[in-house]
Amino acid sequence: MNKRRLLIFGIICFFLLAAVIGVFSVRRRISRTEQTLGPAAAGLSPLQRFRLAWKCADNLDRFTAPVNPEQGQFLLDIQQGENVNDVIAKIASGLFMDPEAMRLYWIYTGADRLINPGRFVLHGSMTIPQITDLVTAAGESLVRFAFFSGMRLEEIAALIDTYDFTFNGARFLELASNYPADLHPAGQTSLEGYFVPGSYEMSRGISLEDFLSNFMNVFRRRVQEPYEAQFNANGLTLHQAVIMSSMIAREAMSASEYGTIASVFYNRLAVGMKLESDPTAQYAIGWDEDSHSWWKMPLTAADVAVNSVYNTYMVNGFPPGPICNPDTAIYEAVAHPEQTDYYYFRAKCDNTPYHNFSRTYDEHVAFGCN
Repeated sequence: MNKRRLLIFGIICFFLLAAVIGVFSVRRRISRTEQTLGPAAAGLSPLQRFRLAWKCADNLDRFTAPVNPEQGQFLLDIQQGENVNDVIAKIASGLFMDPEAMRLYWIYTGADRLINPGRFVLHGSMTIPQITDLVTAAGESLVRFAFFSGMRLEEIAALIDTYDFTFNGARFLELASNYPADLHPAGQTSLEGYFVPGSYEMSRGISLEDFLSNFMNVFRRRVQEPYEAQFNANGLTLHQAVIMSSMIAREAMSASEYGTIASVFYNRLAVGMKLESDPTAQYAIGWDEDSHSWWKMPLTAADVAVNSVYNTYMVNGFPPGPICNPDTAIYEAVAHPEQTDYYYFRAKCDNTPYHNFSRTYDEHVAFGCN
């Protein structure tokens, strides 16, 4: 009898020990998950938390490794109200990855209830948590930032204030007007003229420093690299070419005249004439309260006589810097201008966006409107 009791006691102890070991093993797996991923989402039931934590423990390496190191950039577009499973399927398809680990992670962390609509740039080098942080963080989606040729820094600053960036127009204007010379494409301290107009997609959460750096990289790629050598061959430094291009951006109303106006400025420089460009006087005048514009029109005799180093009616050669931000078609025209013997131009009197070009001052005067 004693042997039988001893046997039963031994069996009970065995199962108790097995249970303790099992509970310890389970607790260790769950603890590993919580230490790596944090606690499970509050909205889950105790059974769901246990089951998900158990399954996550088998996928911790997949959570912390890049989803697909061989896959490059992917643009994810999440629509308002889109099903989470469809979003995961898009990501899996775009990055060529297994969707199950991401689905498990999103449910465990509660990220499946926090996905934001918007456009996001993903990369195969990102981990599942990094992708999750991106698509659930307010302000990290892409926005389309666009501005036109001929806008000056103050106008771009005002446009920035209409976007929900991490910086405002005043801060942009402050740093863009006092930029480190060693980071500037032409070694200057003002970025006026060095923003290439167009439409750009960028994160709402971008820093001002990255915002400016990205635009300088665009300038180097789209202007400096393809055109600087030709500017130099034409007798201009990079900075002078940007200045001339900025003047053309405000003078020309039609792209068909970029090359012709460029030829006029080159011709004037060659014989020592003043450039006498109205937009440089407008830039010197600055904000005009009557027209609520940075570009006062029409100009009076007093306006073109404004005492400023930017006013090319008063100074010889180029002003010290650009007066606005020109597009790449204008840089192309400055690099390869038309070959003419024109020294003058003025707007036609027929309300079209074109100019009359003249070889002599008398011809120029004759084109005046009555």
